[in-house]
Amino acid sequence: MVEPPQHGTVRHFSQANPAGRPRLRQRSGPFAENAGVELRRACHEAGIGVVAAGEHIGPPRLHRAVPALSARLVVSLGAPMEIRYDGHVRHTRAVVAGLMRPGTATPSLTLRPNQPTVYVELSPPAVHRLTEVPLGEVDAGGVDADDLLPWVSRLCEELASHPAERREWLMRVRLLERLERAGRTTMSPDALEPLKIIAASGGRVPVEELARHAHLSPRHLRHVMRRALGIGPKFASRVARLATAVRRAGDGADSWAQIAAESGYHDQSHLVRDFNDLMRTTPSGWLTEERRNLQGRRRPSL
Repeated sequence: MVEPPQHGTVRHFSQANPAGRPRLRQRSGPFAENAGVELRRACHEAGIGVVAAGEHIGPPRLHRAVPALSARLVVSLGAPMEIRYDGHVRHTRAVVAGLMRPGTATPSLTLRPNQPTVYVELSPPAVHRLTEVPLGEVDAGGVDADDLLPWVSRLCEELASHPAERREWLMRVRLLERLERAGRTTMSPDALEPLKIIAASGGRVPVEELARHAHLSPRHLRHVMRRALGIGPKFASRVARLATAVRRAGDGADSWAQIAAESGYHDQSHLVRDFNDLMRTTPSGWLTEERRNLQGRRRPSL
C-alpha cells in the first residue's frame, strides 16, 4: 500500500512568478494539516480522487488494475511503463485510461524497481474537461497522455525534481490549476447521475430504478450512457460490484463466500466468474499477486 506523505509540511501555491509559473512555498506548523484537508476537499469537488506516488521495491511483478468507474492518469518518472491490454503490449511514460469495456479485461502493468510512478483517479467529467475528448473514445487500455495532455511531459519533469513525499501534493495542485482553467463539461447529466448512483450503491440498484431516477426509459438510459461513457448501466453495475468485492478483500474478510454475499453476488461462483471475465484471474490468484500490498491483513479463505 502506498503510504501518504507526512503532514508536517505541505506545499501551497501563491501568486505566479515572473516566468508565469505559480510558486510553491512551504507551510509548516499547526496550519499544515488544515491546508492538506482544504486541498483534498478542493480536489474532491473538482473530480480528483485518489492520488498516490510510489515506487516498487523488489523484482518485477504484474499488477492488474482494479475495476473502477473512474478514469486514471498514470505517469512514470523513470523508464517507460509496460502496459498489457487486450492482447497488446505497449510502452509509455504517461497514460490516460478511461472506463472498462465489455469483453475486455482490465489492463495490467509490470511494476519494476527504480521506476517511480504517480497515479491519479479522475471522475469522468474531470477527465473530459482536461482532455476535451469524449470518454466513450478512451477505454481502459488508455491513450498516451502526450496525445491528450500536451503539458504532461513538463509536469513529469517537475514531479521528478521534487522529493517523493511531496509528489502527491504537487500533482493535486497542478491538476487543480488545469481544471480551474478548463471549460465546463458538456457530458450529459442523464449519464453521469446514474453512474454516481451505481458507484455509490456498489452496483445494487436495478436498471429500471436508475431509469426512473433519470426520468428515462431503460432503453433510452442505455443509449445515453453508452454514447457518453462507452458503457451501459448493466455493465457499469457489474464493474461496481467487483470493485466492491476487491475492496472488501483488501480490507480483510473471513471468506470469499462472505465477500460475495456482502458485495451483491448471488453466490461465490458468480464472484469467481466476474474475476475471470473482468480481470482474467481468480480471487486466490489476485491475492497471490497482491500479497506485498496486503501484508498484515487477514486473507479471505476459500
